[in-house]
Amino acid sequence: MPGPSAGEVVQDALRAQVTNLRDQEPGARRANPEAVADMRVTARQLRCTLLGFSRTLAPDATRPVAEELKWLGAQLAGERDTHELVERLSSDVRLLPEDMVVGPVVADLRAAVQRLAQEGAETITVALDSPRYPALLQALDQLTDAPPFTHRADEPAHIELPMSLAKALRALDRRLVEADDLAPGGAHDVALHEARKADKRVRYMCELVIPVLGEPANRLHHQAEKLQKLLGDHQDSVVARATLRLLAAEAHAKGHSAFTYGLLYALEYQRAEQVARELPGRLTQLHDPRTISWLPQPS
Repeated sequence: MPGPSAGEVVQDALRAQVTNLRDQEPGARRANPEAVADMRVTARQLRCTLLGFSRTLAPDATRPVAEELKWLGAQLAGERDTHELVERLSSDVRLLPEDMVVGPVVADLRAAVQRLAQEGAETITVALDSPRYPALLQALDQLTDAPPFTHRADEPAHIELPMSLAKALRALDRRLVEADDLAPGGAHDVALHEARKADKRVRYMCELVIPVLGEPANRLHHQAEKLQKLLGDHQDSVVARATLRLLAAEAHAKGHSAFTYGLLYALEYQRAEQVARELPGRLTQLHDPRTISWLPQPS
């Protein structure tokens, strides 16, 4: 029997993702951390499906909805990210010798997480109660019920979908080259963050095609996931260092010592340097012929 068409696979994925988005809403409204995180991930997956499979779905119709999903994801980001960041910094403080923890560092971190978590919960409530959210759900339902298919949607999924995946991998490679051309610093950090987002798209697209393509797509997914973790470690360090500078300034303004924040900053900088040392090897694994040789080449 012939396998599914590209359109059938993409439409099934959209149905499952929209259902999951709706399922997580009640928990997100209660500011349940896991529900917020799952809803945010689902918004990203939906966005990757709509934009990544542009050979199958008409971009003119999907792009406005993808932009609204980007907005939703941003509203869901604050509380979870803040919680994880303060947990990271609090753990680092516990690793320091007692004589290196100068001033009310732990208390200041707790105060910061309480303030930012409250702000994040309020942001989520405002977003889900705004007219934009039900309008987004309505647009997603319309896309799911009547996807804006291109003429390629009727092609066999095992032939057509790898072409979109190969396109996403080339976009990732361009982002990585852009980052590699930059000296360490703010612009380089931004470029690596953009590469991380491009890698997420590859990973999410792989998840959609694994049931069709099996082990080859699973292998690429595995390598994309490892690269995402490494680039995520770098981004976590960037965010942590920016927060530490802010906390150090606040401590100084209160007449407290900023010494410990400087130590934590140095630790985060070392972590970023470790990512830089590991990145070439990780990219070698991603581009190993066993990982990507099955993908079609551009014509």
